[in-house]
Amino acid sequence: MEVTKDQLLAEVRYAQRLCQRTARLYRRASACFTFLSLVAASGAIASLSAQLPVGVTVGLAITFAVFGAINHAMRPAEKIAANDSDVRKYSALLAKAVPVTDVEIIKAMIAEARQSDVPEVEPLRDVAYNDVMLEINRPDALIPLRFSQRLLGALA
Repeated sequence: MEVTKDQLLAEVRYAQRLCQRTARLYRRASACFTFLSLVAASGAIASLSAQLPVGVTVGLAITFAVFGAINHAMRPAEKIAANDSDVRKYSALLAKAVPVTDVEIIKAMIAEARQSDVPEVEPLRDVAYNDVMLEINRPDALIPLRFSQRLLGALA
């Protein structure tokens, strides 16, 4: 079956939407971990000055260290920047591909753009696909989402 230009443009929109959702997920995760780290650190300092039991202080200090380590290990800022760059790349590709009539040229443009893609968050694939299907007015093509995908979709 021959792939049409509209299908290829929808594929570009899908890649763009997936990158947008992924960047938004990392932004919110980063904000959450930073907030929890600050709350735990503030609690640890407050428990020291209030002379609360040692267990409370140690627990809050460990909580601060854990959330800080998760935030550092995840490196959300780098992933956000990479995904935002991919969003811009696919936006430019979409703008260049619309006036092109040859399907093979569009396929080559997509293949070139995919060479530098960042890794995706796998459960967001179906969420991004559903976004594109709603954008192009195809609610009949929606994929049923699992609970974890709906949760990630709400976060992203």
